[in-house]
Amino acid sequence: MSPVQLPESDLSRAHDEAATCLGVDELGPDLHLLTLEAPAASRAALPGEFAQLQVAAGPLLRRPFSFCAVDPGQGTVSFYLRVYGEGTRRLAHLTPGSCLRLLGPLGRGFTLPETPGTSLLVAGGVGAAPFPHLAAQLLARGERVHWLNGAAGSAQLLPLRLMPGGLAGSVQVTFDGCSGRRGLVTDALPELLGAVDRVYACGPNPMLQAVAEMVSRLRPEALVEVSIEAPMGCGFGTCLGCSIPLLAQGVRVPGLCCRQGPVLEAGQVDWEGLRQQPAHLE
Repeated sequence: MSPVQLPESDLSRAHDEAATCLGVDELGPDLHLLTLEAPAASRAALPGEFAQLQVAAGPLLRRPFSFCAVDPGQGTVSFYLRVYGEGTRRLAHLTPGSCLRLLGPLGRGFTLPETPGTSLLVAGGVGAAPFPHLAAQLLARGERVHWLNGAAGSAQLLPLRLMPGGLAGSVQVTFDGCSGRRGLVTDALPELLGAVDRVYACGPNPMLQAVAEMVSRLRPEALVEVSIEAPMGCGFGTCLGCSIPLLAQGVRVPGLCCRQGPVLEAGQVDWEGLRQQPAHLE
């Protein structure tokens, strides 16, 4: 009997494109919004998918980033990034006119609803990255969208101005209580689940597990999709560096974040195994 398989990303949609930096906006300590002119990517990128960015000539691997904002009319894409190490530092210091390579879109993104309902977007820290693009797509489909954004402090929150207008509601939670409510993002979750049809979450993997378990208990009929973190070297399944433990029909199977993910239904993730793995490349 052949092993159970989960769907994989469609690599035929990816382009290795020459992109031009249009600017880097500083949003907070070590937080930046990088905007590139990349027409092919802007026409193809779906919410939750990612691109591999080549930071400079040399030995450094490309770095994976979720598409944060996409404007096909202008031919631009934006990425929300935090400086962790040398690769992200180089990206944050790009100047207008700088050229780099963009490979994408890659991975499997969020499932967009066929009929309008109510969605809750739950972000933790830089996990807010894919949600401006997702929210814009949901609103265009007539979806009612609630936004729950959590971070360690106010300086780590995605600025609300980056989200599209028309949100049904927005709640901010900070661990230090300097902005919005004090506590963890999951503290505000129960009161927002009443009429939700879909929950989309992105952030640290332990947070995603907590969100999945809470929704399963309080709103079991809701679809829960999570965008998980894993260190990705190539982005298309060759290096095997983003191996993750998954579940298919209740059976534990190996998977790759870049091919089966990064977005998965919560029930497809072997959470305990995933928590033991590193989250990102520097």
